[in-house]
Amino acid sequence: MQHSKPSFKSRLPIRASVLLGIGLILYFFLPLFRIVPLKEAREQSAAAAFDPANFAAEFWNDQLQKGAAEAIDVAELLSIFNQDRNAATERYGHRLGLSSNASYFVSGSGRIIRVEKRLIEVAIEGGGVVGIKTGPVFGNAIRDGSGLLDVSDFPNSRDFNAVSAQINRLVEETVFPGLQAKAAIGVTLRFVGGVDVADAETEISRLNLVPVVIEFP
Repeated sequence: MQHSKPSFKSRLPIRASVLLGIGLILYFFLPLFRIVPLKEAREQSAAAAFDPANFAAEFWNDQLQKGAAEAIDVAELLSIFNQDRNAATERYGHRLGLSSNASYFVSGSGRIIRVEKRLIEVAIEGGGVVGIKTGPVFGNAIRDGSGLLDVSDFPNSRDFNAVSAQINRLVEETVFPGLQAKAAIGVTLRFVGGVDVADAETEISRLNLVPVVIEFP
């Protein structure tokens, strides 16, 4: 008995099923496109276009230098600290989220009383001591202390932190060389910079500063 071959029409459903199955497999493992929420797409686009080094340079040359004129006198800040810590923080401090540190932008002048490899100490006019860093800079004392930048203005926290790293690099490249070359015991100078103060510090007679401006009379 001879069996007839399936007709072309009868094989169509089988072929269609096979092609559909292959298509589904390819779509699952190799999707042609991905739906991205509008907010995420905007953030990705902004992050791709953001240049932290360029932003930090413009911020340094414009806003930060202008902001130096508004810095609180360090002797005044120390005096207020030891009278009413909460009032000092509320009036002059800047805090990022739930941080246990508050940051300040301060200015002052004084006489160098100690010179070390990565730090100099300055006896300030009005009483107290400020340690000015001259070595590698870490942290966010300038970015946060200035109060001029807000994390909500950036596409993401990574870019916000990248700006801080670039600001610190500018301190190392533009401020430290001149400071290190001229720092000597007995020399007077004027400074502006950022400081971090931990909430755990109860009585403060010394602040450690990351400088933005250093001037020798």
